[in-house]
Amino acid sequence: MTIFHIRNQEFEQFFKTVGYFIYCQDIDGLMHMRHSPDQWRIFIDASKTNLEAVLLHNRNNLHSITGAYAPSTKEAYTTMNNILVEVDYKKYQREICGDFKVIAVLLGLQAGYTKYSFFLCEWDTRTSGFHYSKEH
Repeated sequence: MTIFHIRNQEFEQFFKTVGYFIYCQDIDGLMHMRHSPDQWRIFIDASKTNLEAVLLHNRNNLHSITGAYAPSTKEAYTTMNNILVEVDYKKYQREICGDFKVIAVLLGLQAGYTKYSFFLCEWDTRTSGFHYSKEH
């Protein structure tokens, strides 16, 4: 019964807490090997209570690794920027995955209802007279 109370102690050395933010500071040490960054991608998602970044293996052969965890935060640019800084995004240049809201926030697009709701649309979606008639 007591092993469940101490099972996280061997992993505490790889994680660091800064304010509200918990992140993995030594991913290489946690994996016990020198990993290839092009085989991993970062998945960022949020629920109503937290924001989390997870490293996912491209072929799903290896377990996912929690890269960063921010409880009681929302999907905001500053929080996501902190996550990318702490997981060394500039050093490893991993692909980033997420839902449309995460991608829109990272690209600096306006959140909420917009006139051009999808970031790839070049014309107003409310002008029904031009639907399926404009080619370019």
